[in-house]
Amino acid sequence: MTMDPLDLHSEPYGATGNIGENFRRLLGAPSLDTLQTVIREAVQNIADAANLGHGPEVAIRLRTLSQEQSEVLRRVVLRDIPSQGESRDLIQATINRKALVVLEICDFRTAGLGGPTRSDRVPAGTKRTDFIDFLRNVGTPRDMEHAGGTYGFGKVALYRASRCSAILVDTLPQGSSADGRRLIGCRVGRSFDIPEGGMLRRFTGRHWWGVADPLDGVADPVTGSRAAELASALGFPDRDDTKSGTSIMILDFDSEDEDLSVAGRRIAESLLWNFWPRMMRDIPDSRRFTCRVDVEGIEVPVPAPEDFAPLDLFCKAMRAARNQSGNDVRRVESLRPAQFLGTLAVEKGLRTQRRPLVPDDSLVPPIAHHIALMRPVELVVKYLNGTPLPDESLEWAAVFLASNEDEVERAFADAEPPAHDDWIPDSLPKGNAKRYVNIALKRLREAAAEMGMAAQARPGGSDSGPPLGRIAGRLGSVLENVGGDGAGRRRSPAGGGRARPLRARASRPVFDRLELGTSGRIAIFTTEVTQDSARTGAVLAASVSIAIEGTGAGRVDDEIALPSILSIMRADGEMAVEGQSLALNGQDGQFELRILVPDEFAVTVDAVVLPEAVQ
Repeated sequence: MTMDPLDLHSEPYGATGNIGENFRRLLGAPSLDTLQTVIREAVQNIADAANLGHGPEVAIRLRTLSQEQSEVLRRVVLRDIPSQGESRDLIQATINRKALVVLEICDFRTAGLGGPTRSDRVPAGTKRTDFIDFLRNVGTPRDMEHAGGTYGFGKVALYRASRCSAILVDTLPQGSSADGRRLIGCRVGRSFDIPEGGMLRRFTGRHWWGVADPLDGVADPVTGSRAAELASALGFPDRDDTKSGTSIMILDFDSEDEDLSVAGRRIAESLLWNFWPRMMRDIPDSRRFTCRVDVEGIEVPVPAPEDFAPLDLFCKAMRAARNQSGNDVRRVESLRPAQFLGTLAVEKGLRTQRRPLVPDDSLVPPIAHHIALMRPVELVVKYLNGTPLPDESLEWAAVFLASNEDEVERAFADAEPPAHDDWIPDSLPKGNAKRYVNIALKRLREAAAEMGMAAQARPGGSDSGPPLGRIAGRLGSVLENVGGDGAGRRRSPAGGGRARPLRARASRPVFDRLELGTSGRIAIFTTEVTQDSARTGAVLAASVSIAIEGTGAGRVDDEIALPSILSIMRADGEMAVEGQSLALNGQDGQFELRILVPDEFAVTVDAVVLPEAVQ
């Protein structure tokens, strides 16, 4: 195959200056590692490009270029290399590498990079400037309502992941014919000077590979059939008018000496951990991300978030936040000025077995006790750490979904640093926006801390009054704080029929009575189990902890025994088990929870119905 080599253009400073080598520093110091940052930033950009009425397809590939592909890269794309020392040496090392690894991030059914290709030549009336915003300009503000990326700095992370700080971009803008295909290369390095006519000619450190403009030598992308032929020779995915979008190849990907198969699983885990709200089964097609990862041509499974603990618990909280209805849903508001800031939804459940995708340094915590923070675009900004529940067999997960009111959404968007991995109100000017973010974060931190906060009080108090009476009084005082899978007062439906819920559930456990047993005082709570129409409820699981003044605690003193669940029994006596979980096998009805309680202390009780047995 004979193809004309691309032209190299090393970008000089303009008369009024350029941003130069500081381009690489614009990302700041992200809280995530390089691979995570690349995946987060690239997929956020994809989210903003997916405005065609359906969700994008995302394909992330780790592969070693074949000998033929490496030759095309060396003889056609990078035949001309920069003359400046660092750039020359790094590019030379890349094209000389015997096994050249690349990371490709490809999207389909998206807008692609359309519009003019030069920032200094924008036709009047142009509305679409995706190409120059992504490749040419730096720091272009967003022009999309409720977008994910906000400032467009995600491209910086792409260069950081390359040993030679270079990428190739292949794009087919939506609505274009085959002639609209575009391919260009770019490297970002240090600025440098070249003596010329008694002066120093200064260069920004950006180098472009494409087709030189005959007037000024600026490299424009290769286009049309030539671009398609070159893209195919390099191994880029095929494209046609049904597969508009962009492929970005990170040259000489820096895997930090990690096995590529492990790196591929890290990519899959990063997709899940950061984008699970847009990967849920019940999200509309217009918003759903369809993600695929493969390493050396072998697909890496990306499980559905509902099947991946603890994201299954986060998914339940997400549905509650979207619907503003669920087991524990709270409005977060500002009083002065009066403004709804967002919805906090919390879910508790038994800790399920982890199936990590990576052998170590997993993003997934062993026990969930976090609030996932996100704006209406539903991309996770960060996880706010909270207090674990006292019982290590239990965990909680929560979602805070910021309000979609423009003023509030803009406040949270502007509070994000360039890496979009935090909300930093101190970066905002004094005013309502700063106040909104501060108030929301304060409320969320309080909620996260209180969720599993252990009481610090020690036993004590008056000995007057009957012991059972004192315990019963304390038990009664905490009933409002006892949550279940079906929290809230149960009402019979109108008429003789009984409506089935959408999923099997247990009502809020209610304190019934105290008994004296041979092993101590026993509190009996009751809960009503209601099956859904398919009777999918498999297990009734209960948990208990000490409660003092409405706060749950695993242990308030080393000398105090923990409460324990002795048994669960259906009220008619037909089903019973010793311990904290009972196999329902689709049955429902009223159940008694018998709980051994320590002297002088009340307990809080939770009951949930699970669709499968706990492993």
